[in-house]
Amino acid sequence: MAETTLTGEQTQALRDWIEESGRVRALQHEAKQTERLERLRALAQEHGEAKAALEQHTQTHQEHATAARAAETRADDLRARVTRTETKLNDGTGLTSRDLLSLQDEIAGLQSTIEEVELEEMEELEAADAAQAEVEAARTKADEIAEEGRRLQQERGSEGERIAQELTAHQAERDALLQRLPANLHPRLRTEGDYPAAAVVTTGACGACGNQLSGMSADTYRNLEAGGLLDCDDCGALLLKTV
Repeated sequence: MAETTLTGEQTQALRDWIEESGRVRALQHEAKQTERLERLRALAQEHGEAKAALEQHTQTHQEHATAARAAETRADDLRARVTRTETKLNDGTGLTSRDLLSLQDEIAGLQSTIEEVELEEMEELEAADAAQAEVEAARTKADEIAEEGRRLQQERGSEGERIAQELTAHQAERDALLQRLPANLHPRLRTEGDYPAAAVVTTGACGACGNQLSGMSADTYRNLEAGGLLDCDDCGALLLKTV
């Protein structure tokens, strides 16, 4: 493009176009909202883990509560047996001394078993209470994660709208600037690639890819008049000589 030299007005237009293109590319990158997306993915995983923990703690609570009710039922059955045995003992009808001693031993054994079952019931109730506390904690954590996810989604939506509006405005400004440039440059400048289509040289390096110009290209660039153009040997960007 060494044969193309822009007028002063065209040079300023291309310089402004380069700046607008930088803003457009920055907004296009910002529109991806990479950090928010990564956080949302992490939250989705955390929420799944919290829900799994909630289900596990709920199951544990149910198991201990069921065991406590079963122990209570066994204790009630044992107490009923004690009552029946005590009634039989107190009545004493047709019982020998050995029978009476046997009934007393049976009552003592039943009462000992009742104490064991009552202890088991108490332990199961305590375990159920502890599991219930874990259930509540897991539910709270899951709810907090879900709420943060909803907040991030709302922020993402709002930010997306803002970026889209700004992007539209800068793209329109860039298109307007393009119309002030020679038509033969339009296809080059409309090309969207890994690097900007046009740039200026800064401290001997291409403003698009950042690579240093070769000795020959640097000499050619220095010898250009203001408004002169040169292709970057590395990325192909159109390099504008401004002064």
